[in-house]
Amino acid sequence: MNSINPLSPHLRGRKIPQFADSVFIDEDHSKKHSILPHVHRDFLELYFVYSGKNRYMVDNRYYDLHAGDIVICNANTLHGESPSDSRQIRSYSVALKDVFLSDLPKNTLCPPDEVPILSTGLLSEQIGSLFYMINVLSADMTHLGDTVNTMSASLLLLTYEMLLSRRKIQTKKTTSSSVARRVQEYIDAHYHETITLADIGRELSLSEYYLAHAFKNEYNVPPMQYMMERRIGEAQQLLMSTDLPIGDIAESLGFSSVSHFNTMFSKYVAISPGKFRKSIQAMNQ
Repeated sequence: MNSINPLSPHLRGRKIPQFADSVFIDEDHSKKHSILPHVHRDFLELYFVYSGKNRYMVDNRYYDLHAGDIVICNANTLHGESPSDSRQIRSYSVALKDVFLSDLPKNTLCPPDEVPILSTGLLSEQIGSLFYMINVLSADMTHLGDTVNTMSASLLLLTYEMLLSRRKIQTKKTTSSSVARRVQEYIDAHYHETITLADIGRELSLSEYYLAHAFKNEYNVPPMQYMMERRIGEAQQLLMSTDLPIGDIAESLGFSSVSHFNTMFSKYVAISPGKFRKSIQAMNQ
């Protein structure tokens, strides 16, 4: 027997998620009345901030919400507002039952270790319209039940696809951050040596472009500039705490010449190494 779901491969079995309820709350009501923490036993809820800002609790953790955010409230998960918070928002919620997604428990859309807040970004207006239409049409389930069920299931799957997309982006960011940390660790261990971007790439088995791009994205500075800043920072410490000749300091930190050291030091500190040392000594006499 074919067990592939006719609506989506993300769904287990052949059951189609069903609409359970929809609630609209306007700005005036939200300002006067809080929706205190509660649990849904038999369905999951998608809560959409149509306009305004709010603070919302899911599983005993509070999140700041903005227009266009979807809050995923799995079945049996505590969620709601604090009566002490001020708010004035317009919101829609859609509840669904018979949800069997991938390897997740029944009526669960978001794993417990994942942030249950999803920003819809450029799709905010369109998704807001979908929440609105489901809410309006659900007033006549007798004649429009199939339409509302289809729209609700589509909203659920669209939300799930956005979750999957966010995971992929986060995975790429995690990989990029890991590369940046490896590059930083290598520079921290070898900044006093004569090394180039090509040397770093060769040692870490990374392309020069990729490692430079990942490092700049993570630390907002190119790797070779970071290395120079490490050299200059170490030089400052040696100038302040030792009597080592400037030439020896330059050589110990991998500069090709004293002239090069003087030029780079002046570029980053706006004063020559010799004048820097004298100014520190004068202030500490």
